[in-house]
Amino acid sequence: MDNNFQLPNKQTCLDQLTKLGIDYIIHHHDPVPTMEEVVKIKVADGTAYVKNLLYVDKKSNYYLILANHTTQVGKLFWKTLGLASGNMRLSKEEQIAEALKSSKGNVNPFAVANDINNLVKNIIIDEELIKYQRLALHPIENTSTIEISLDDLQNKFLKILNRQFTVLQLTDAAAEQKLEQQKEQQKEQQKDLQKDQQNLQTLAITVKKSDFSEWYQQVIRKAELIEYYDVSGCYILRPWAYFIWEQIQRFFDDLIRTEDVENTYFPMFLSAKHLNKEKEHVEGFKAEVAWVTKYGESDLNEPLAIRPTSETIMYPAFAKWVQSHRDLPLKVNQWTNIVRWEFKFPTPFIRTREFLWQEGHTAHSTREEAVKQVYTILDFYEQVYGELLAVPVIKGIKTESEKFAGGDFTTTVETIIPQNGRGLQGATSHHLGQNFSKMFEINFEDDKKQKAFAWQTSWGLTTRSIGAMIMFHGDDKGLVLPPRIAKYQIVIIPIIHKDLDETQLNEKCEQIRQILIKQKLRVHLDSRDNYSPGWKFNKWEQKGVPIRLEIGPGEFKNNEVRVVQRFDNKKYQIKIEELNQLNQILDNIHNNMLEKAKIELNQRIKQADNWKEFMSQLNQRNTILTKWCERQECEKQVKTKSGIESKEKDSEIDGQVQLTGSAKTLCMPLKQDQVKEGELCFNCGQQAKKYVLWGRSY
Repeated sequence: MDNNFQLPNKQTCLDQLTKLGIDYIIHHHDPVPTMEEVVKIKVADGTAYVKNLLYVDKKSNYYLILANHTTQVGKLFWKTLGLASGNMRLSKEEQIAEALKSSKGNVNPFAVANDINNLVKNIIIDEELIKYQRLALHPIENTSTIEISLDDLQNKFLKILNRQFTVLQLTDAAAEQKLEQQKEQQKEQQKDLQKDQQNLQTLAITVKKSDFSEWYQQVIRKAELIEYYDVSGCYILRPWAYFIWEQIQRFFDDLIRTEDVENTYFPMFLSAKHLNKEKEHVEGFKAEVAWVTKYGESDLNEPLAIRPTSETIMYPAFAKWVQSHRDLPLKVNQWTNIVRWEFKFPTPFIRTREFLWQEGHTAHSTREEAVKQVYTILDFYEQVYGELLAVPVIKGIKTESEKFAGGDFTTTVETIIPQNGRGLQGATSHHLGQNFSKMFEINFEDDKKQKAFAWQTSWGLTTRSIGAMIMFHGDDKGLVLPPRIAKYQIVIIPIIHKDLDETQLNEKCEQIRQILIKQKLRVHLDSRDNYSPGWKFNKWEQKGVPIRLEIGPGEFKNNEVRVVQRFDNKKYQIKIEELNQLNQILDNIHNNMLEKAKIELNQRIKQADNWKEFMSQLNQRNTILTKWCERQECEKQVKTKSGIESKEKDSEIDGQVQLTGSAKTLCMPLKQDQVKEGELCFNCGQQAKKYVLWGRSY
């Protein structure tokens, strides 16, 4: 529907009303330029005669008033709109012509269509007119009068013109009462504000995100993600956090089912014999393995390890299940907990002694099938981070020194935390080759009746993913959740007011909640009466709920809601009949969050061609892409030398605390330019073979 039409005469006006689906009754008559003559026109019972007044202020802003013909239009109502009555004057003939392309005796709301310069700032509708079924108005020219409903005028005509209108009482007595109510309301709001300020002293995040470590600790506690526990390095995942993990589980399960992967569960204990069977593998975890040595007061006959990973738990069973090539591929996954007794400083979600993860394990008859599986799973991990958590990742391959212990090669999704430039390993997918199958005798008879060893993969994603999401998207107010993993995507907050019946308001909010539930949205109605709206706003902002819907007196009267987006604090009104827009709005929020995060990640990646450039970028909290020779000796030298030089730097530059510590390889990105003959390693000067991403990491 064209919303840029103009109405130069009566007929174009009537034609446009018909196009808009507006029913009307028309009366033709001689010109009636005054109200005294208008009321002589015979109209139906229940129809109000409307007087139309065009006011203009000193800044040439116009205001059109539609009042019941019996209403004594006062001056005090201007104050309720935040305007001064002393600045208002009835428009003169030339001003009416300028604003509405009309004349005295012909002022009417349809002429607003001719206001192409948007001079009319508000259309003020007398509250008395709500009592009537229809309004008597001139269709541009005062030689006719039409009867139409107020609802059609507001929601069909003015809406398509995107015109603001306000319904209020226009008499001085009513306005005076309104102003008194506003004063009382302001007093109550002041009391609520004082109470909220006291509550917010304990509720609010007390540091900026720039104080990153303290900010992170406050966010995970005050957003009710984590509760501390009396065993160091172990934490309680509260429901707000565990729901996120459940969404990750559902999403990833749906992906791996397309690969015919089945969920299973294996015990958490393993014997020393099985753990030590693959020596290179156990060396990678030896320092972190926790052991059970007693039950009650008695010693176990044999100490039992608590799984640091499950290869050596699962593969004896694999050896029993795989006998023929017809038993392959074998694909299983388990959702479980892992214990690795970290000695470094624990950080909730990021580095903990016990954590939740999924670990998938597959066995195949050929190397090609296994390698294909590795990269398919890597793509799935990229989808988890991008499509669910709105966190961008870099797909790559680990260097030999950083690959999974005992594996052939390791692929990874890496991300970079913009606030401090640290790399974060998001998930890994390993090609194990035949190393474990030979150790655990996972062999089969192939289609040529020959004995062969299976080719294997393993892959895992942990609750560390939640930590990455918090670090990327959180702000000074607290958590910011991507819509697809939020327990509540929308919170509805009723704003109680003296002029509004509380029961009716809560009923309206519940109706809205039910509408949104039918749209398969996750919605919470916060109707608690022991907290003020301001306190609730802050609380749900801190918990990161993507959208807040506010319903106060204005929204209740106009059958709309106020939408506030957590991600960018954007605020706007939506009619209740248009709430089906919210699904698309939530998708847009996710996409905008991901796009912003991609920009921030890319700003932290710099290139360096020599050692001086490398250290300069490293000490500016960046990750660095360099040409590299792929030699482990060179990699070890970079790690050692960067650690020494970092310690020699000032701990604070330009008022910002600098990170110290060694740089390590994060990955060799899958997407990279070909290194040409004669291009040299940035560190040792030998022929470069690959581009590699370096950085300090968690």
